[in-house]
Amino acid sequence: MSTTTSTSARPTWRAWTGLALLALPLFMMATDFTVMFLAMPAVTADLLPSTTQTLWILHIGEFVAAGFVIAMGWLTGRIGPRTLLLFAIVLYGTASTLAAFAPDAETLLTARVLIGLAAAAASPAAISMLRSLFGGSRHFGIAFAVLMGTFSAGSALGPPMGGMLLEHFWWGSVFLINVPVAAVVLLGGPWVFPKGGRTTAERIDMTSVVLSMGAVILVVFGLQEIADRGPAVPYVLATLVGLVLGTWFVRRQRRLANPLLDLGLFAIRTLRVTAIAFVLSSAAFVAVDFLLLQYLQIVAGVPTDRLGLLLAAPGIAAVLGTAVTPILARWVEPARLMASGVGLALVGAMAVIWSIAGGTQQTWLSITGTTVVSLGVTPLMMLGAQLIVTAAPAKRTGSAVAVQDISAGLGGALGMAFIGSLAMAVFGRVLTAGAADGLTGAELDTAAQNPGSAVAVAGDLGGADGQALLTAAHDALSWGTVAAYGTAVVLGIATIVLVVRGLRGARLDTAPDEPDASTDDTAHPDRPRHDPAPSPSAASTSAALEPTT
Repeated sequence: MSTTTSTSARPTWRAWTGLALLALPLFMMATDFTVMFLAMPAVTADLLPSTTQTLWILHIGEFVAAGFVIAMGWLTGRIGPRTLLLFAIVLYGTASTLAAFAPDAETLLTARVLIGLAAAAASPAAISMLRSLFGGSRHFGIAFAVLMGTFSAGSALGPPMGGMLLEHFWWGSVFLINVPVAAVVLLGGPWVFPKGGRTTAERIDMTSVVLSMGAVILVVFGLQEIADRGPAVPYVLATLVGLVLGTWFVRRQRRLANPLLDLGLFAIRTLRVTAIAFVLSSAAFVAVDFLLLQYLQIVAGVPTDRLGLLLAAPGIAAVLGTAVTPILARWVEPARLMASGVGLALVGAMAVIWSIAGGTQQTWLSITGTTVVSLGVTPLMMLGAQLIVTAAPAKRTGSAVAVQDISAGLGGALGMAFIGSLAMAVFGRVLTAGAADGLTGAELDTAAQNPGSAVAVAGDLGGADGQALLTAAHDALSWGTVAAYGTAVVLGIATIVLVVRGLRGARLDTAPDEPDASTDDTAHPDRPRHDPAPSPSAASTSAALEPTT
């Protein structure tokens, strides 16, 4: 059956039900990548994982999701979004059950790998399915906003929901709650998800799959570890090997008749510019959140339970931004709205800088600033994601989603590596200059590694020397955080310039049209392409968009 509506007709109840069934698992998957941080104390007490296993249990899901997203984007066009989405839900429910009742750390680690794989498959499949369910551009925009809001809501509500479950049940409950959600989707999906869709008979190039996975996982892993532990040889080597594999992957795609990732998508200026904007903005604002958390805990002395409540504000702001952006987009073109949002985020960043550099430790101002940042970046992420998706031909929607995910993920990793390294360099220099003379070289070296080490060394020292070191650590972390936010402001300004110049005139005002067979996908690289949704009954008319993304 097909549930695709025409441009002028209202979507049927099947289309809206299908949207709800798409949103449910994506909401749960958005919570999975954050809830583990709350559950790990109980997990470690029960399963007794090694230090290495603990780290991999926390992060392996996101690494796998990033590594497989290109292959899953291709697979969306190969077997169709409906088949891939239902497979992802089955895998998600099975892996969640396995995780909930894992008898040992190895089993839990395996389950986390499978959950990451399910997330990698669900993301491009869900967006492609959306183009089948909602043919008209206006309704597609509404549905896209709902789906993007699902991610924001999941990220915001994940920690409180996980905390409530952990308060009353065992740690496996944070996984077991996913099983009924998967069951609902599997029961209803076959009835409301359209079977139609344009697929390709192209054979997958397994060498490209291995190269893409290795490149993304090694680069993201290497950069994150460099940001966390410093430029140690293994992590630098992992990053370099990942870059080599990435270069090999790109060169191979250019030679293949049926590439895993169609590099021709980057000939579309809207997609190319938006992807770069994702890298810049993610690099600017991901690392600073982590540093601000440390500042509020160590310097401002905010208790963990109170901090968790305060940090709900940025999550709520992201949900609010998701709701407000479609309304504003009715009158403001995407480039201006995205640039204005980033400008608002810069105001928030400056507020954080003022709250720290002023020396008053105004926690309320820091939280307000980061809340404004969260609100400001939402239009960029929402409208940018839709520009990327709708700029690509419908049969390449999966690849476009992969470009979007990798751009944001790579930007976040780069931000953690470079902005995080800059902040720690400032931290180490200021700490070394302000530490008491009575410290030994080994104690000073340990303290200069990171704020946690400095606090630990200060506690061991005690007395006047310990207090002097603690004071120096507070000053050092404050200036390191200011340096990070200052760098974020520079990257934010660069993002605004890029968006204003590169996306000028880009609009989401054309319904998906059926292209002529001779049409070149890159004939108009300066404007978004809107090819038909993969349903055979997709409408061929167009209408002005009430921008609702």
